[in-house]
Amino acid sequence: MLLALLPLLVVDEIGLFLRADSMPDNVAREQLRLILLFFDVPPTLALTAGGFIIFFVLLIWHLLQNDPWRFRPATLLWIPLQGAIWALPLLAMSMVFATTLLAVQTTELTLAALPPVDRLLVSLSAGLYEELLFRMVGIAVLHAIFVDAMRLRNSTGTALAILGTALAFAWYHDPIATPALGVFAFIAGLELGLVFVWRGFAVAVWTHVLYDIAVTML
Repeated sequence: MLLALLPLLVVDEIGLFLRADSMPDNVAREQLRLILLFFDVPPTLALTAGGFIIFFVLLIWHLLQNDPWRFRPATLLWIPLQGAIWALPLLAMSMVFATTLLAVQTTELTLAALPPVDRLLVSLSAGLYEELLFRMVGIAVLHAIFVDAMRLRNSTGTALAILGTALAFAWYHDPIATPALGVFAFIAGLELGLVFVWRGFAVAVWTHVLYDIAVTML
């Protein structure tokens, strides 16, 4: 997973360092930055810390599981390909909601006015940080509450964790102002949660990133 995400992490960190002033804020990244600033992390480091957090979490996860250090190149290529496959239902669903979502002009016009490189960086940032917040952290925390604390069955706890993070993902996209966007985000959150549980964090990130690239670039 770490090797499959490494190109995204590197490009995102370089982009944040070189073009942070020209890119619109990503809410998930901004919340993480504020938390780190609260703990007196230097502002420059806090801006780029998300990528390093993902890197070290996956590395420590690897070490704690005592996994082997070898990998198969075919598997490394299969992860982004799975992301592309899982992104297709999201794109198809976005077309169903397109007529209603066209009423939400502000974000689309802002992104359309950005240079292509900034739109690409926004897509990478959204995929990485939102999956870190909602899937890696959110599902893990809710699963611990439902299964470890409340003693529910693992399958029940996992389903509730996916549902809970999908609801949080929908709320994050301001469903009160734009109900259609909230419904779309909820369904997308369900799919991304299932992808995270079934196929892993890296596939969920690639799914999110490739969907966002298709929307913002095309």
